This record gives sequence, structure tokens and C-alpha cells, in this order.
Amino acid sequence: MKKIYLFTLVVMTFSCKPLTRPDYYSQTSYWKKYQYFLPTNLWYSENQMPEETYWNWKDYSIHIDRIPNENAPVKVIILHGAGGNGRIVGLLGNFIHALGYEYIAPDLIGYGLTKNPKRKNILYADWVDCVADLINAEQEKDGRPIVLFGLSMGGMLAYQVAAKNPAVKGIIVTTLADPRQATVRDDLTGSKWLSRVAMPIGKITAPVSDHIRVPIRWISSMEKITNDAAFSQLFAKDMLAGGSKIPLRFLRTFTAYNPALEPEAFTKCKVLYLQPEKDTWTTLATSKPFYNRISSEKSLIMLENCGHAPFEEPGVSTMKNAIQNFLNKINSFE
Repeated sequence: MKKIYLFTLVVMTFSCKPLTRPDYYSQTSYWKKYQYFLPTNLWYSENQMPEETYWNWKDYSIHIDRIPNENAPVKVIILHGAGGNGRIVGLLGNFIHALGYEYIAPDLIGYGLTKNPKRKNILYADWVDCVADLINAEQEKDGRPIVLFGLSMGGMLAYQVAAKNPAVKGIIVTTLADPRQATVRDDLTGSKWLSRVAMPIGKITAPVSDHIRVPIRWISSMEKITNDAAFSQLFAKDMLAGGSKIPLRFLRTFTAYNPALEPEAFTKCKVLYLQPEKDTWTTLATSKPFYNRISSEKSLIMLENCGHAPFEEPGVSTMKNAIQNFLNKINSFE
């Protein structure tokens, strides 16, 4: 079926009606459905909802969820992947805030409520540059240390940003899937035909195919985002998350992006790698080769019983304790 989808791209029109995005999550309700699959201590509280703001970057209006804490010694920026947005990953930010830290959860370009009316065919490098500049903007406010927490595809993004921006004092990731590797692309797409034939051909057809936008679920294994079929469907149908469309230019440049530092030369900050034990999408074998090459201080912890989007016990408790210890070390170091 995926082969048929890719073939139809040849005859698709290049223009698509843009998604109408509300200004604030308070004007929407879909995100609330995610909570019912999670333990109640991860839910948003009516008395403690994120502050919603916009930050202007180039010609984009980047939507940001934030639960501030002026006394927090460290700020944590949470980065979503291809099936999420800031409001969804902010559910994990709730326990980070409960630990006494401030968290920020941006909607990356193309997702959530971030607005990009002038440009449609984005580069993956835009994600890296945007987050790197967001860190600089936060540093200008108060100079507090920044830790990046990247989930799913956001894990490699966290590494790539830290390789570029020296202000990052630590990264927490649930995957380190390097899409330059064919075996990793196999895992991400769930199809060797896509990863080893269609994607390489995209470099040749770029002048035409770069302009095409396709549903992310066509080219990634969205059904594996959780180990609960109903929960995964919720992601896949969310037009501000897993139901989004992405330009093939973004996909092409994602699989070819070279970080500012290869892992052997990366000594900039501490790394905490939290691998969900029962992740059937990006397994330990997917990320371990890249992790092994990292030269900086690092640790690997398995999240027991957790799928790709970790929410199951006892892994969630393991994750909380590991993050608390990691942030305590960052704070002590600073």
C-alpha cells in the first residue's frame, strides 16, 4: 500500500489547502483526550495550566507552552518528534515542573499551533536552528542553564542542537536514531522499499518532489508510537500532531542532516539516554550504535514495560528518578 501512495505523488498537485490552526490550545479540546491514557499524575491541572505565548523566529510565529518557575535552577526545553507537539510532550513536563524545574515546550515548525504562512517547504535544518536560537533567547532573559529533553525524533534533534549551541548543559533523550543510516531508516519507516529506494530517489527528483506535502503516517510507523492501538490512533488522527502533513523537502534534508559535531567529537555536555524497554519502533539496537560513539559523560537507563511514547509503569517512575538525578547533577555542576 505504501508503494501505491508513493506512486500517486507523481500525479498529485503541489498545492494543498493549509490547515487552519487556532491561536491557543485553550481554544481546542483534542489534546485533552491524551490524558485519559495516562496516569493521573501526568495530567494537566486546572489550577496549573501552561502559559501560552508566541516567539517570533524569522517569518514564523513559534507557539510555546511554559510552566514558569523563577526560582528553578535549570530550564528544561522539551522537544517533540514527528507525531507530537508541545502540548502533548508537556504532559511529561508536568512531573519536571513538580520536581521544581521550569519547562518550555515549543511546537516545532509544521506542528501544533506554530504559524508559518509564508514558507511551506521547510528544511530540517530549520528545526535545529530554531531550537538553537530559542535557547539563546532564553539565555538572554536570565542566563539559567538549559537542558534539552527530546522524545522520539526529538532525541536526535536535542543532540544536534547541543552540538551546535554550547549553552546546552545536558540532554535527555528517548532515542538517538541517526537517519543517515539505512538500518535506522528501515526502523523509522517500517519499509525497506521506502528507506532504501524511495528516499534515495528523492535526491534526484528534488526539484519536483520537494514541493509535495504528504501525511506523516504514510512514511513512518505511526501505529508503533505506543503499544496501545487506540492511543496510537489518537496520535495518527490529530491534525496538529501525527495527522500532520510534511513537505518531502523536510524529509529529504532530515535523512541527510550532518550535525555540527559527530559523536566521537561530542564532549559538550552530559547525556542521559532513556530507552523504553518495549519500544517496537526505535529499539535499543536502533540507537545504541550512535550512543556508543558519544564521547561525553553519558548513561543509559532502560524504562521497564514502556513503549515508544513512555507512560507505563514501572518505567515512568524509573524515568522520573533518572531525570531528577540528572538535573540535580546539572544543578550541582553549575
